[in-house]
Amino acid sequence: MATNTKYDNFKVSVVKRNGRGEKFNITKLVKSLLNSGVDYEYLDPIVDQISSKIYEGISTDDLKDIVYETLKEFDKKTGKNYANNYRSENCLKIRTSEKEFEPFNKEKIVHALVQEAGADEKTANKIADEVEKEIKKLGVKYLTAPMIREVVNAKLIEFGLEELRHKHTRLGIPVYDIFKLIKKGTRENANLMHNPESIHKWVADETMKQFALLEIFPRFIADAHMRGDIHLHDLEYSAIRPVCCQHDLRNFFMYGLKVDGTGRHTSVSKPAKHAEVAIQHAAKVLSAAQCEMSGGQSIDEFNIWLAPYVKGLSYERVIQLMQMFIYEMNQMYVARGGQTVFSSINLELEIPEYLKGKPAIKAGQVVGTYEEYEDEAKMIAEALVDVLMEGDAIGKPFLFPNVIFKLRDNAFKNENKDLIFKIHELSAKWGLPYFINMMADYQEGNTNAMGCRTRLSGDWKNPEEGTLRTGNMQWYTLNLPRIAYEANGDDDKLFEILGEKLDVIRQALTIKHEITLERLHKDRVLPFLTQKFGEDQYYRFDNTTKTFGFVGLNELLKYHLGEELHASKDALEFGEKVIEFIRKYADDLKKETGLRWTVTQTPAESTAGRFARLDYKYYKEETRSVINGDLNDIGSLYYTNSSHVRVNAPVSLGDKIKVEEKFHPLCNGGHIGHFWNTEAYANPEVLMDITKKITKTNIGFWTYTKNLSICENCNMGMSGLRDKCISCGSENVERFSRITGYLQNVSNWNKAKQRELVDRRSNIPRI
Repeated sequence: MATNTKYDNFKVSVVKRNGRGEKFNITKLVKSLLNSGVDYEYLDPIVDQISSKIYEGISTDDLKDIVYETLKEFDKKTGKNYANNYRSENCLKIRTSEKEFEPFNKEKIVHALVQEAGADEKTANKIADEVEKEIKKLGVKYLTAPMIREVVNAKLIEFGLEELRHKHTRLGIPVYDIFKLIKKGTRENANLMHNPESIHKWVADETMKQFALLEIFPRFIADAHMRGDIHLHDLEYSAIRPVCCQHDLRNFFMYGLKVDGTGRHTSVSKPAKHAEVAIQHAAKVLSAAQCEMSGGQSIDEFNIWLAPYVKGLSYERVIQLMQMFIYEMNQMYVARGGQTVFSSINLELEIPEYLKGKPAIKAGQVVGTYEEYEDEAKMIAEALVDVLMEGDAIGKPFLFPNVIFKLRDNAFKNENKDLIFKIHELSAKWGLPYFINMMADYQEGNTNAMGCRTRLSGDWKNPEEGTLRTGNMQWYTLNLPRIAYEANGDDDKLFEILGEKLDVIRQALTIKHEITLERLHKDRVLPFLTQKFGEDQYYRFDNTTKTFGFVGLNELLKYHLGEELHASKDALEFGEKVIEFIRKYADDLKKETGLRWTVTQTPAESTAGRFARLDYKYYKEETRSVINGDLNDIGSLYYTNSSHVRVNAPVSLGDKIKVEEKFHPLCNGGHIGHFWNTEAYANPEVLMDITKKITKTNIGFWTYTKNLSICENCNMGMSGLRDKCISCGSENVERFSRITGYLQNVSNWNKAKQRELVDRRSNIPRI
């Protein structure tokens, strides 16, 4: 080959990486060029050009750079082939986000800064040059793309380019934290078990939380959350999902079921013809919607929609159907992170006025009106109670769905006597039922709820549009005790700060509203919710609630006035004044924007503890006199949920109700009364008498919580929280109680809620 003979007398030494020199080998060069795709026709001129740039003592790396640059000028594709085949053997290797290796290329830094961060070309090139210098100083052979990104971010900070750094940052989770999740999990949500799916969810959640704080919310809102002034719930879902929905089965019973919302990815069902299929469709509606929402899923008027399907069936057959539904909801272990669907069903003891005369739907047809199916609706409710009473195969209570009974004017009349007694037997045994007091003056037409307490009422538009196929878009929460610390005893200052914090939450909720609209209608990533039945979209997003939550009213009063909610008339009146201020703020926004702004008592499964821990860190002296928990165990600290009486306050049930009923009409987005039950008065007659009296108050939603223990050795069920089985003596005992809005194994609770459980005082059953 001419090229070889032409350079026989070309004597130049090349210095290798180990410092040793060797004679330049033209044959190796030619071979590498040919392997890179250089045609024989162009070989000589390329070798000539390379040789003209070689000098005595040239390093191997510099020689390869010359070859690469020469080939790149000749043909970009050939140059890239050479880089991949040869140059990358000894130069700095980068493992990219696509899990591939390639040589370091500062042009990629320039491209990323321009495309991702919006930098101008001059600035991007300057930063890329600086990064290249830094990396060469390191003398390493291997880096990952995230490491390069962090070096770039460090340079951006060094040059005062914080905004560019903010946009260019990479999200993720440390290796140590992933190991910790694998080994121990987390206890932010007691409904999540520790399994492969939940581990995967937690890792993804962390990334999405970081994304929300960096990209979704402006820095002042993100900072307010991180400081603990407010709490942005469901941060991991801020960019992609609304919270919860009250479902209407009539649409699916008329038009059929597409669980993906489109029918392109899953099989499509015709309208259910038989009761068994209708039950399965009901369960699938809840699980499909759970895939697109961050919170609970509920079916309102559950027994009414199903009533036409059980016409003519025996009671034994209806029990079988309800058993099928309950097991389905407790064994579909497929919701986010490997959990059962967080579900509720609202049930009626009679056909409500707003549904009388409405077409009853079955198998795609109208089969009369719903008032014709009152007996069947009652039979479904009674069968559900019987199934729940029995428990599962080993004697444990069914944890889902939360069963919520609406008590209207006829609830305690003779025609409902047996059913209402059975419901209270269920309360006495397991503490499962929830009650909505439809007899309170502020209730209108229809009201429904989730076990977590979010609430929809017929006072928005009309009972159907305001309560069905819609729900809570999002709630964000105020840290009330901190407002008291900052006000330092000044009433005017307290309300001024309260207004400022409400404005921050308003802006956060407005951002979430706009983002959700974009996801629904522009990105179309929520197809189950946006599917159409006839001309109507299923999900009534325009009717969703944007909600202000709050935690720690009792501790605000304790610090600001020196008295707690239950302790004095002045404290109670000031507490009402605080929540009235929040409600007025929401009502004014409703008039101004036309959106549905509401106020809720926050469930605060993790928030009550998080606020308390942060306040003890930043306001240690102020919190000492008001905080709950053990000051020697920071993880156990907590504030009282929302406007509840402190869990260990020395009050009777009657006194507790007199305090807490003041806030239920004000909290139109959600409220609940938690009345701690004990085996000492777990008597259905007593509980039913209490329920009758509660319906004459302004308590709108409540439940009787019964603590339970189940022996894993002999399956013995026991009242109370026990360390040892009373039958076999085993210490392998599971303990259950209601954490915020649902029953769950106590071992899954976070430390703050476990401490609250220890502190809870059962209320004396006198009202």
